[in-house]
Amino acid sequence: MDSQSSGGAFKRKKKRMSTYQQAMKFSKRGKFGHGFQIEDEDFHYFLTILKISKGILENDADDDKCRFVNTVFKQLHGKEVNYCSNQVVSRVVEDLLPMASDHTVLNLITHFESDLRPVCRDQFASHVLQQLLHVAIYRAYKVTEDISETTKENYFNFINKLCKFILNNMEEFVWHTYANHIVRSCIACLCGQPYLCSKTSQQKGENIDTNKEHKDLLKKYADCIVNIQQFSEMPTTDITSGLLQVLLKSISPVSKKRFKALVEKIMSGCFPISESTASDYISQVFEDNSCSRLLDVIISESSEKLNKLLYEKYFNDKLADLTVHHNGNFTIQKILSTTADATEFETIFDQLKEKMPQIIDLGYTGVLLELSNACLRLKCKQALFFKTLCESLKCKEETEDGVTVLLLLGLKVADNFDNLCKEPSINIHGSMIVQNILKFNKPIKMVNNLNNLDTERLVYLLCEVKGSYIGNAYFESAFIGERSREKMIWKLKDYYTTLAKSKSGSRAFDCIWKVADTKQRTMIMTEFLKHESELTSTQFGSIIASKLNLGVFRHKRDEWIKADQDKLQTAKVFEINKYC
Repeated sequence: MDSQSSGGAFKRKKKRMSTYQQAMKFSKRGKFGHGFQIEDEDFHYFLTILKISKGILENDADDDKCRFVNTVFKQLHGKEVNYCSNQVVSRVVEDLLPMASDHTVLNLITHFESDLRPVCRDQFASHVLQQLLHVAIYRAYKVTEDISETTKENYFNFINKLCKFILNNMEEFVWHTYANHIVRSCIACLCGQPYLCSKTSQQKGENIDTNKEHKDLLKKYADCIVNIQQFSEMPTTDITSGLLQVLLKSISPVSKKRFKALVEKIMSGCFPISESTASDYISQVFEDNSCSRLLDVIISESSEKLNKLLYEKYFNDKLADLTVHHNGNFTIQKILSTTADATEFETIFDQLKEKMPQIIDLGYTGVLLELSNACLRLKCKQALFFKTLCESLKCKEETEDGVTVLLLLGLKVADNFDNLCKEPSINIHGSMIVQNILKFNKPIKMVNNLNNLDTERLVYLLCEVKGSYIGNAYFESAFIGERSREKMIWKLKDYYTTLAKSKSGSRAFDCIWKVADTKQRTMIMTEFLKHESELTSTQFGSIIASKLNLGVFRHKRDEWIKADQDKLQTAKVFEINKYC
């Protein structure tokens, strides 16, 4: 039962409180942050810094930022580790560390590395240690004149000391909630991708080409982890499965031999498929989210040759069942996205096509998208995919009113579709599938559906954020002829102002304008001139009017047409020369 039918209006999910809001709430109760309890005065100082630091760091010059950051760090003097074990201080230090001076960072490193074990296991100080490692790895490999060789050496010493300490305590740390993330950071830094294991999209940094010493140390990490006594249990828990995922991504470009050994150990020990367990295969592997996510990474990171071996050994003849499994369908998507052999894909397709109605019913539409991607990429099974999909939706491949395209966009079965609805829903996967079909070798039926569609419905689709990309596919497809494009351009006559005024529609309009000839462009500009005040009253409409020189067209039409013809002629010359 959905939230609306269960009695009453839809309840909006409460927005999660920020760290600052949470800290304020607890401070009113006399609790100054989780973790180590600091003095009331110091707590409110760092709470204020947490509130104002974002604005200061975004707007101030680099020198001002550095002075501000170093001033904040002076408040930690003599109590660095304890204060970084407080929730609020930890967050402030973590945010400000990348802007701190080398002297400040190295001072903090000195205090942290004096006793690494409790720091690695602390809920809040461990985050600071991770950030220290990230800062150190970037600065150690930084090629600029503003950092001395001695400073670089100090950073390298810290990286090596921390990574070797973690390696020596691997058996203990892989199972610990907070230390496990330090292990992940060490692995990511040694391979040159410090933010590989970051969950937040804001935390991104450039990749580094690490030296041989660090790559060799990473190999030792892989050897150590693969030989852990309880290795078979690692894929079954979120925290250790996550570590294995980071290791697979990191070791893949460094040592193919170790990557393959790691994959074989995981698959043979944790994904048994003996005769006695074959019937329980899905329940053993895919009912566990940790295992299935790990398997997805294995498929994504493996070479074409290894993936083929994995497919033949573990997945052949099981695809149909996995496709309609709540976790297994994601693995099928990975298999489809990495399949490079047309013959193998045809075998997969033949197993999956019978499951299309069930896939749609369950809402696992990502599988359908990956099927269409593979059909497009490998140039096979395109007509059969379109036919089978239409049969699954209980509609014809081509209809006089073009309703087929609406069913495909919404991925709705015809029985459940309201044809009277003026603004039909669009599924993001449905939109991307339609775009792929328009790029197929013979997209004529989809082209006819779009041209048969009621113009107002077509304009609605092009002005809707998920539907607007259909315009890109239609006008950029190499297999849609000039006559079909011309038909669409004239079909939209008297609706170009509506398109231009819309954020998404204006982007679809740009695609149309690129392929339009001078006669069609003149028709569009005449329409714009007729509705000029309406057009220029909107943000996107005024941009288009300015870009197309609507003012020049109003006063000097012949001059504008001549200039436009010259532009098109120049574009044609460049297009011809491109293939010479």
